[in-house]
Formats: sequence, C-alpha cells, structure tokens
Amino acid sequence: MAFINRPTGEAMRQIGAVSAVGFAFVLSIIIGAGLGHALDRWLGTGPWLFLAGFVLGVAAGVLSVFRVAASASRRKP
Repeated sequence: MAFINRPTGEAMRQIGAVSAVGFAFVLSIIIGAGLGHALDRWLGTGPWLFLAGFVLGVAAGVLSVFRVAASASRRKP
C-alpha cells in the first residue's frame, strides 16, 4: 500500500472543478425551475414561467460547464 500514487495538487484541483461543475449545473436548474414555479403560483400563469425558468436554468448550467472547460483547457501546457 505504500507505493500507491497519491494525487497531485493539480489533479485534486481538476477533481474539485469537475465536481463543482456538476453541482452548479444541477443547482442552476433547480433554482431556475423553483423561481419559475414560485412566480407561476404567485401570478397564476400556469406552467409557463416554470418552463421558462427551467430553460434558463439549463442554459445557465451549460454556460457554467463551458466556462470551466475553457479555463481548464487554458491551464493545460
């Protein structure tokens, strides 16, 4: 067991970035859909604001993934 390679600092940063991307993607969808649902209940507009919030949440999540991927590709030598 003494010869198992330990992750380097760079590898740990990459693991952290990847896990943060997944969390941010899911969280942005939940926030968008939740706000849309709350506005629908408040305004009585049916599912339309929920759907708009969901779509905006997905778009924000995809944008977050692209930003992290772009910054990760810039760091590579």
